[in-house]
Amino acid sequence: MRSIFVVVLGAITYLFAAANAAAQTTDELVQSCQAVIKAAGPKSAETIDIPRAGIPCWYYMAAIQNASVLADNEGRRLLGICAPPDATLLDHVRSFVQYARRNQKDAPDNAAALAVMALSEAYPCNAS
Repeated sequence: MRSIFVVVLGAITYLFAAANAAAQTTDELVQSCQAVIKAAGPKSAETIDIPRAGIPCWYYMAAIQNASVLADNEGRRLLGICAPPDATLLDHVRSFVQYARRNQKDAPDNAAALAVMALSEAYPCNAS
């Protein structure tokens, strides 16, 4: 009985996620990240109340931040992002928005590409 419950719960979760999953456009991500920055204010705080509009940005940039530490066998970062250990997710969001504003006309349509470009510029890896 328990295994049937787990299967049904898994199916419902999958259907709910699939129905609500949508590709994030560059403009949508920038707008969402701007909402985070507005909520955070000029100073970094220990806690931030992320507004509903900022939630997509927060999760998206957290995923990019987590992926940024992936490295090959020689220790080279796969995404070319080498943020210092004390860089916060809010730092990443701010760097992303600053880059997007500066490069508005040349920004790629792919939000992930723009995020990687922004963060690799903000946190470059040392050339070996």
